[in-house]
Amino acid sequence: MFSGRFILFALILAALALWISFQQTTQQSALLDSSLKSTDYSWQLFNSTTWQFDKTQSKQNTITQADSVFYQEANQTSQLSQPRIVISQPEQTLVIRSQQGKTRADSVLELAGQVIITQFDQPYLTIKTDSQNKTLTTEFITYNSNTEEINSHREVVITQANGTTSGTGLQANLQTRQFQLLSNVKGHYMPSTEN
Repeated sequence: MFSGRFILFALILAALALWISFQQTTQQSALLDSSLKSTDYSWQLFNSTTWQFDKTQSKQNTITQADSVFYQEANQTSQLSQPRIVISQPEQTLVIRSQQGKTRADSVLELAGQVIITQFDQPYLTIKTDSQNKTLTTEFITYNSNTEEINSHREVVITQANGTTSGTGLQANLQTRQFQLLSNVKGHYMPSTEN
């Protein structure tokens, strides 16, 4: 997900957005100097949206939004504020949100603070507001885009239409759609009233 192509694509989009912004207005930037981080970062983005289209899986694409992104090319790490990620595939859509995020080696994403992952069993463009979905909430999660694995050592709550399951620790694989809660597993099931 965060490969070299992603970085290049994000840089091109950022450069294009800056050029358009300077062409349309001569107003001074609304960013205050105090909001900028050290120049130790290779680049910084604010209120950004990037798109990534996977050439190996022609029907998958990823949209990443963040209030701010600070990237360090030397060690391939970044810090994100309020990241929102949509992974759209033909059979499902994942919407991932949190307060903070970090990337390592351009492939491992760590999310912290009110992490919410919502899974819809349909493509992004066909999701309706009343669509049934599954929601996972936790305070910390790690996603590896190379292996498509999600891990957490914190409490995890999974909510579905017919019940709630909670536990401490999570191992999940997005490709196989299998997950395992590691300890203190509890469930609450509500049978369907349909006949």
